[in-house]
Amino acid sequence: MTFLSQVADHLITNHKENLGDVTVVFPNRRAGLFLKKHLSKKVDKPVWSPTVYSLEDFLFRYSNVKKTDTLALVFELFEAFKTHHPGSEGFESFYFWGEMLLRDFEEVDHYLVNPKQLFHHIKSDRQIAEDFYFLDEEQEKLIQKFWQEFFPSATKSQEQFVETWKILAPVYETFKERLQKNGIGYTSHIYRQLAEKIDGEQLSVKGPVIFAGFNALTPVEELLIKHFVSENQSEVLWDIDAYYLENDVQEAGGFLRQYQKDNILRKSFPETIPSAINTEKHVDVTGVSLEIGQAKAIGEQIGELLDDGVPLEEIVIILPQDYMLFPVLNAIPEQVDKLNVTMGYPLKETPLFGLLEAALEVQEHSQLSATNGLSFYHKPTLDVLSHPYLYKEEKNPLDKLIKDIKKKNQVRVFHDDIQEVGSTVLNTIFRQIKTEENYATYLQHVVEVLGQQVVERFGLEREYLYHFQQMLARLNQILAAQSTQVDLKTFKGLFRKATRSIKIPFSGEPVEGLQVMGVLETRNLDFKHVFMLNMNEDIFPAAQRNGSFVPYRIRKAFDLPTFEVQDAIYAYLFYRLFQRSERLSFYYNMYADFGMSGEVSRFIRQLEQESKLTIRRKKLSNSIQVKERLPISIDKTDDVLENLSIYTDKVSPKDQKRLSASALNVYFNCKLQFYFKYVLRLFSGDELSDELDKRNFGNVLHMALEYLYLDAIDGKPDRSITENDFFKIRNSVDGAIEKAFRKHFGMGDKRKFVLKDRNVVMADLIRKFVNKIIDLDEEYAPFSIVSLEKEDKYERTFRVQPNGSVYNIRLGADIDRVDKKDGAVRVIDYKSGKDAREIENVDKVFDTTPGTTWKKGRNKAGFQTLFYAWLYTSKHGSNDAVIPGLLNMQELFQKDFDYRLTEGGEPLTDARPHLEAFESKLGDLLKDIFSRDVPFDQTEDERTCKFCDFKGICGR
Repeated sequence: MTFLSQVADHLITNHKENLGDVTVVFPNRRAGLFLKKHLSKKVDKPVWSPTVYSLEDFLFRYSNVKKTDTLALVFELFEAFKTHHPGSEGFESFYFWGEMLLRDFEEVDHYLVNPKQLFHHIKSDRQIAEDFYFLDEEQEKLIQKFWQEFFPSATKSQEQFVETWKILAPVYETFKERLQKNGIGYTSHIYRQLAEKIDGEQLSVKGPVIFAGFNALTPVEELLIKHFVSENQSEVLWDIDAYYLENDVQEAGGFLRQYQKDNILRKSFPETIPSAINTEKHVDVTGVSLEIGQAKAIGEQIGELLDDGVPLEEIVIILPQDYMLFPVLNAIPEQVDKLNVTMGYPLKETPLFGLLEAALEVQEHSQLSATNGLSFYHKPTLDVLSHPYLYKEEKNPLDKLIKDIKKKNQVRVFHDDIQEVGSTVLNTIFRQIKTEENYATYLQHVVEVLGQQVVERFGLEREYLYHFQQMLARLNQILAAQSTQVDLKTFKGLFRKATRSIKIPFSGEPVEGLQVMGVLETRNLDFKHVFMLNMNEDIFPAAQRNGSFVPYRIRKAFDLPTFEVQDAIYAYLFYRLFQRSERLSFYYNMYADFGMSGEVSRFIRQLEQESKLTIRRKKLSNSIQVKERLPISIDKTDDVLENLSIYTDKVSPKDQKRLSASALNVYFNCKLQFYFKYVLRLFSGDELSDELDKRNFGNVLHMALEYLYLDAIDGKPDRSITENDFFKIRNSVDGAIEKAFRKHFGMGDKRKFVLKDRNVVMADLIRKFVNKIIDLDEEYAPFSIVSLEKEDKYERTFRVQPNGSVYNIRLGADIDRVDKKDGAVRVIDYKSGKDAREIENVDKVFDTTPGTTWKKGRNKAGFQTLFYAWLYTSKHGSNDAVIPGLLNMQELFQKDFDYRLTEGGEPLTDARPHLEAFESKLGDLLKDIFSRDVPFDQTEDERTCKFCDFKGICGR
């Protein structure tokens, strides 16, 4: 029989005729709902239900003081602290340790400690004897031991502690005065006022009062309950078991043994103590790798129970860690049609917090200029644009905006571009904050619009929305009371701290369905099937909390709670689960990392040693086996060849792609890499950067040279470059480089652009390379420009017939520069890397023998320039000598630099004699790519894998 069923029996047996006059008080609200369910099953005619309260609700009826939230209390405490420490830091800095001080003051009231005595400033052992005469010998020794650590030679930090300690008593009194003036308070503060009130008068109550299911009462709670028992003949019903009550070494029964000896409370204990823990039960303790595994394991077991016909109402899931709520909800089996969550969830863990934090980042990195208008930094901007709330709502226009930002590498995103989306939410986030606004008001507006436009389309998010509205309204009120304006950096810290301390109370009302609860919510409730996660040491019981101004020895001396008290409370909650259950399944994380010990809770080990229960221990993990790394090979099935056909005329012209020299070089290096990149078309996402990196250095250099020479030949029909042009060319270098930077960062031509930080250095390097190329060109002049990179497309269709199939393959390239002089055409490729100009012969540039990638003969730059030469002659004929060359940045400044490829150590003055052999080899290569008989397999030379984007897939 459950504890609440026993309470219901007690009510019917002793108060059946006046049930409506009875008041039942539980530690929390949840138990009252279940009690009424039990009563409804036991009465045979309509009766008035008893009035049910939580202890807090019951006692608050006797006070006019209104309980308020932590944020408001910390602010009142800050104002009190400033009174006694005028030079203190701002509220945002005070908040963290203000929360800690508030907890200490709450304990001072809960444990009825005299704050003046507690925070007394001690200078000598004699003072301890005189001022703490009320302490016993052990307590006096604890006080002396503590202060001896500070004197006679105190460090600076110790002196600072003593100075703070000296003002805590007056701060406490001023704090209480402020609360009384405003008619607000916190739980223990209200309790203490009531406790002081009963010295002169009785707290009246109509009808019998029954306090049910209490365990670890604070002194003020104990005093108030004893008042009702002695003055109003109230009753106390204990939820106890002989296992821990009658064993003096069991910490779970420590409080109850004290009450059993109390003159007032001992009469409420039954003559025969129930003994249910050591009865037969099915107990499993399962170690699981990682926390998400625990959630999935629970889901599977609950599914099995439901398949066996177990009612949902007999099952409970207990979560010591609130962040496990959503993993567990996602693992609940589909058979569960009713579910109730009774626990708090941190506001900081919600998706709405992430969006609001990103909105603050947007404001922090916003810029307003007369020339460019309002702009925002790309990182927080993309965080906002890709947030699920907005992305689902505005998906199509946001897709385009996100792609444009990434494609153009827009480090600064302009307000005009965001406005084009036409989203009310985005326009509320991406705007300039008005002078009269503070940042809390700004976020309030964002939350308000989110509620109207987006969040209302979701379910759970409405709960997030409500609590953020409350918290921001309180922050706004506090900031408005500040004498100085809080800057954004300060507000961000305050916002995070305030959000961290607030939990959303998911309070399910129905008593039907599967129950998901925090540990404290299990008090007074009993279930046949108990599932509990995170049964790790330092989680259950929780690790010792050190956040207090009251050191351990002084806490002991004044009987304030220490970690032993916390452990005793956890122990009671743990053993109580065994009293009326049939099956208990505990899960713990075996993985020792991220603050986890990987050890099972000591309560489990105690149970194994001390109880008569059979504990079944097991571990869920995949056995680790070192397997031989198998090679990956992709056969050219019909599907693969269909994907490959985008490079042929088997698709429409608009869908057709071209194979470039870079793609063919990838095939040389690794056929599998070619498959991933050019057949499956998998690409790693490029990160936007506000500084030019090595990867993009060559792109900006190429663009600068192209802009420079396009300007030089502008208006010249013969596209000539003569000695007279170089004065203009040199004076245009800075403009061309700036234009290239603008293009790279998506700035356009109308907005102001300023080079700064690392980009200044990169621009100087580019300028150095450009000027050197101009020097070489001036020596070579006069010549005419045939084409520049983006001006002309060099493409050709190549026909191959592998396996009897005909493929007309599209090949192409954007050649950096083609120029002409005296019947000779130069096909120039700019290189910012270490590419060499030497080739052994044409055959070697097609050599795919393992290892040749890293030898001089297999020169990818050599292959690329010969490929360009071949494309040029395919388009313009072979009347002129074609000279392939590299303007290689690694060799550019060497004395007597020669741009030409070399073959066998000699400059290649004309590629035409080699192009027939090149074309033949190229045909063999393309036939190899499209042949069914040749799979896409891995390279044998693993040095090629070092910088491959797909090495994770291969396991290289």
